[in-house]
Amino acid sequence: MTNSFESINNLEGNVRKTSVVQERTGLVAVHMYKQFMDFQKYNQNINEIFFKMTDIMSQVVESLKQSFSVRNVPSGNIYYEVDSTKTVATINILWHTISFTSRFNITPQALKRVGGNPIFCGRIFAIKGNFTNLMQGIGDYEGQMKVLLDNEIASLYVPAEKNQSVIMTIRHKDNQESMLSHVDAPRDFLLKVIEIVCAGGDFHEQPPKPNSLFNF
Repeated sequence: MTNSFESINNLEGNVRKTSVVQERTGLVAVHMYKQFMDFQKYNQNINEIFFKMTDIMSQVVESLKQSFSVRNVPSGNIYYEVDSTKTVATINILWHTISFTSRFNITPQALKRVGGNPIFCGRIFAIKGNFTNLMQGIGDYEGQMKVLLDNEIASLYVPAEKNQSVIMTIRHKDNQESMLSHVDAPRDFLLKVIEIVCAGGDFHEQPPKPNSLFNF
């Protein structure tokens, strides 16, 4: 009889363990399912914004060509390109090259909020330079991400829900945030990045100043 009671106790213990496993893995599944659904939705929103942005890019190029032609400035070096995957777009404006990419949204990610819950969202990078040239010979994700962050001008964070604002951050302004609607984001992000790059200038390279210890 003792062995029978031990068997019953073991069975009840196993049932409880199975119940705990099912309950806790069920909670994990629910949490990850929500992330997965948000991931799918914000990637769809990103694709829509990126497509609209490239459409506006063609308008920007034509407008710039007309403006420069009126001023007798050659406009042959003003153009845009979209790669075959539709995840990288590059615009060239005379001596400036700017690339936009939505390529790195491969896992659910969130944007931290001060005093609030993180927002699950995707990201469109705007970087200075030609994306293809910058990524030449770099095959690993960490290396490519470093290139993006080193050359970032601004980023556009796109949430899953269209009633939530799209968030634009500007790197040289300490990632200052601007809230945009899903409708205005493609135009405003593109134009803001172009204004940031083209309104600036490059300095001539100079040798480092000699150490003041050796100045007389």
